[in-house]
Amino acid sequence: MAKATYPRSGTRTPEAKAKREAHWRQVLDRWRTSALPKTAFARQEGISPDVLGWWHAEIRRRDRLRRRVSRATPRRRSATARRPSFVPVRVVEPTPPFAPAALEILAGGHTVRIRPGFDAETLKRLVAVLEDRP
Repeated sequence: MAKATYPRSGTRTPEAKAKREAHWRQVLDRWRTSALPKTAFARQEGISPDVLGWWHAEIRRRDRLRRRVSRATPRRRSATARRPSFVPVRVVEPTPPFAPAALEILAGGHTVRIRPGFDAETLKRLVAVLEDRP
């Protein structure tokens, strides 16, 4: 296996960061398969146990962040992959289209709107008052 070139210290380009992360992922994979304690593995590789521990925590943090971001990003589904959804339906009595409209009466410069079910006697008295008839 050809070893990837590790970016120079202080290089902060996205490519350098990606190479560094890939390098440390390989190191961490070798550590996992070695079954050695961190200190022994670090000594064998010639690296600091603290650096190995930091990268172990950092890679885990980055993986958690990527999972969280991927869950938050809505995924587009094809039309065939969509599952049918059900919504609650409430049936109500329809309003008949032939319901009588309100009546309007102009009396003494006033407009009176009357809805169905009015009391005829009360209406007569109201119109008399508006027309100023005794």
